[in-house]
Amino acid sequence: MSVLLLLVSITCILPVVLYLQFRWRHRRILATANKLPCPPAWPFIGNALFFVGDITSITKNIIKFTTKFKGLFSIWVGPVPVFVASDPSDVQIILNSSNTLEKDDVYNFLKPFMGNGLLTAPALMWKKYRRLISPVLHPSNVEQYLSVFNDVSKDLVDKLACATKEVDPTHDIFCTALDAVMRTVVARNQLSSQTKDNVKYLLDWGGKMFIQRLFKVWLHVDWLFNLLYGKEIDRAMKHFAACTDVFEQEWKDEENTRNAAPESNQSYGSEAFPGKSLLDVCFEFPQDSSEEHEWRDEVTTMIVGATDTVVAALSFLLVTLANHPEIQSKIQAEIHEVIEDSRDVTLSDLNSLTYLGQAIMESMRVHGTFPVIVRRATKDTKLSVCTLPVGSRILIPLHAMGWHENQFPHPERFMPERFAPDAQQESGTKRHVYAFLPFSAGPRNCIGKTYAMMIMKTVMVHILRRYSVSTQVRLEDIEYELKVVMFSKTPLLLKFSPL
Repeated sequence: MSVLLLLVSITCILPVVLYLQFRWRHRRILATANKLPCPPAWPFIGNALFFVGDITSITKNIIKFTTKFKGLFSIWVGPVPVFVASDPSDVQIILNSSNTLEKDDVYNFLKPFMGNGLLTAPALMWKKYRRLISPVLHPSNVEQYLSVFNDVSKDLVDKLACATKEVDPTHDIFCTALDAVMRTVVARNQLSSQTKDNVKYLLDWGGKMFIQRLFKVWLHVDWLFNLLYGKEIDRAMKHFAACTDVFEQEWKDEENTRNAAPESNQSYGSEAFPGKSLLDVCFEFPQDSSEEHEWRDEVTTMIVGATDTVVAALSFLLVTLANHPEIQSKIQAEIHEVIEDSRDVTLSDLNSLTYLGQAIMESMRVHGTFPVIVRRATKDTKLSVCTLPVGSRILIPLHAMGWHENQFPHPERFMPERFAPDAQQESGTKRHVYAFLPFSAGPRNCIGKTYAMMIMKTVMVHILRRYSVSTQVRLEDIEYELKVVMFSKTPLLLKFSPL
């Protein structure tokens, strides 16, 4: 009886002790969070009820509270506060300070499927990988990829020609973006259809699970996550293993080729292989990446960055232009003026297509292609209204920032002119330089901005000079689905009518 009583006492007392210990260890963070505005919260569970349900429900609630609250506020993921910073001045500090250079631990949830690439690596490893990838994604090197961008764009246009009714082009755009990154940034070869399906599954499932685990505090516990999603994890790991086998074979084939003919190691710079690839750089600078697993990690990161972002941005842009035929016509007129015939797009053409570039930026603002960034404070960090203590988790809602009326009047309107060079001067308003960050900013910004803009412009030129795009889908009816990148759960059915 005494043993049973002791066990019951321990069972009752231990949780209280652990909770008090947690409160004491994080007392500065908790005290700071309690001083800030926050959505209505419950004791112990905080705002956890916001994050119950499927990924679509979670997305709706995230968009709701990040657009309702402005400046700096807190949300409670269980007993743990997350500081949400949407004031551009605060965001500028966070993204540039060495105190907040570190990604939050939640990115560890992606590591089983992405390894320690640029997206997930701690700051010290990130610096090494940034040096490795910089030559590949430098604007002067990306310019050499234009012939591939033209090729894959023409293939996409030919696929769309087969559509006899409304279609959702998202999958075809995904294959286009994946072919492009494999033939340029990663190596030289296209992937098989099966490998493309494996990559697509991993990106979809991994993105959903990342958001689920980020906002559902009970899924932070590894054993509970494995228990609840064991079968899905096993399936995802099989897809991942199949992909890594293909990527590692690329490495081995290149290694064998270079060992067999060391005098012809430089395979890039020709018409067949324009520009440097990541594989080229890895073998040129073995001191920076001499291991297959490092190559694999960066390949995965490059595929995520160069496919999901491009696919989401182009899909949303097409459905948005279909809802605004007058803007679509204006872009087509610009394309016709700059490129009079059906020739391939050149770098000079892309630089001249300014209104198309503005439309891409405005669509990314409206739909929030890259929705959130999560950082961790490694030292106390002073912001506008308070100092965030060391250990603070900081979420930057990039999507919500693009909807702040003080920076973007009438944010629900699609107005590419917002991004015209003289737009702010004409309106008499001064937009903060950090008000809209489709590619993040600061030292850990998106290194692939030039790549993304060049391929998106090229694809849009090939589509819009051949088709007029229309749809029955209204923008206000689109249901969003937050992953690492924002997607649409609503099928984006479009009709491509030949011009």
